[in-house]
Amino acid sequence: MNIPEILVANGTGAVLVCFLLLLRVRGESKNSVGTALFCRILVVTLLAQATETISFLLDGVPGAASRFWLYLMNTVCTGATVSVGFAWCLYVDFRVYRSTGRLRRRHLFLGAPLLAVLALLAANLFGTGWIFSISADNVYHRGPLNILLYLLLFGYYAESVWQVHKARRDGVTVEFFPVYYFVITCAVGTVLQGAFYGMAFGWLSVAIAFVFVDSQTRSLRGYTDELSGLFGRKYMNYCLEHIYATQEKDVYGIMMDVNCFKEINDTYGHAEGDRAIQEIGHILSGALVANSVAIRMSGDEFMVLIRHGSEEIMDKTCAAIEQRVQRYNAAAPAGSFQLSFSTGVAKYEGGSVEKFLVELDERMYAEKRAFHAARNGHAVPEQGNAPSISE
Repeated sequence: MNIPEILVANGTGAVLVCFLLLLRVRGESKNSVGTALFCRILVVTLLAQATETISFLLDGVPGAASRFWLYLMNTVCTGATVSVGFAWCLYVDFRVYRSTGRLRRRHLFLGAPLLAVLALLAANLFGTGWIFSISADNVYHRGPLNILLYLLLFGYYAESVWQVHKARRDGVTVEFFPVYYFVITCAVGTVLQGAFYGMAFGWLSVAIAFVFVDSQTRSLRGYTDELSGLFGRKYMNYCLEHIYATQEKDVYGIMMDVNCFKEINDTYGHAEGDRAIQEIGHILSGALVANSVAIRMSGDEFMVLIRHGSEEIMDKTCAAIEQRVQRYNAAAPAGSFQLSFSTGVAKYEGGSVEKFLVELDERMYAEKRAFHAARNGHAVPEQGNAPSISE
């Protein structure tokens, strides 16, 4: 066993992970689901690097204390290995579909095999030797079911690749997501670690893979809105250009404008106005279905773009948004701002996307005029003759 190589490899990996973790914590919104998932993966990776290093240092060291710590460190490190694969799948799913509702459902489905492996690891602490064993001279040996860890880990990697492939097949725009950078790098490191026990290839490869992912995702900053956590107008233009170029069918849009947003800023201050935008980001991302994306167009204007959709899916999404708005308003502290939208919906019928956007805009502002007329106790003005709405 080459202890200096292990210390250098895991030490280098730990430095990379700490650097990425620091960048994420200090440089991104802590309310972002994607950021929270990525940070958790980094923390688990750091824990695994530390426990693996300790287990290598203690391997073959005599004494009851060494035996205890060998069992504990190897159990934690092994559990962390499959946990990183599980968390990576969740991270990929959220980055592709941007839906917290879908994430909750996937969490249960993907977590079942992880729980089974963790149960085997817990039983292994009682000396079953199923996953690994510690000999009388305190030397680590792989158990007969150790192969299950590799199968599950590679299963998670394959699942993440499949999700990206399926999303692209279904028309979801995920060209930018670096799933292959991560999976290929980690797979190579895992195979080398499995083939040459005593060499620390695994977690160093994971750290390098995270560097690749971080570098690529940072290049997406121009496509995302930092405050809301949603995609920005540049990404909307990218999607619409693709839709126009392919004359894609079954594309629906939901355009929304926040009612009385200026009053929120004037009454509660711009800090609360920013918080309102953040809350809207949570509301929209949680209401999305597959093949849809939420976009902050500008200021207090938002859009949900649904591809490969239907009127039923569009209605379902509108209802989900309204339900989440109602839940937010009901739970908001007394005296704080309330949220509501004026909404316009339309289907892309081919041809110019500008016509599609104009139709959405006109329908949204028709509802906006009706909202203000009802609020002021006036009759709803005829569309085209109504005064402009200024916020």
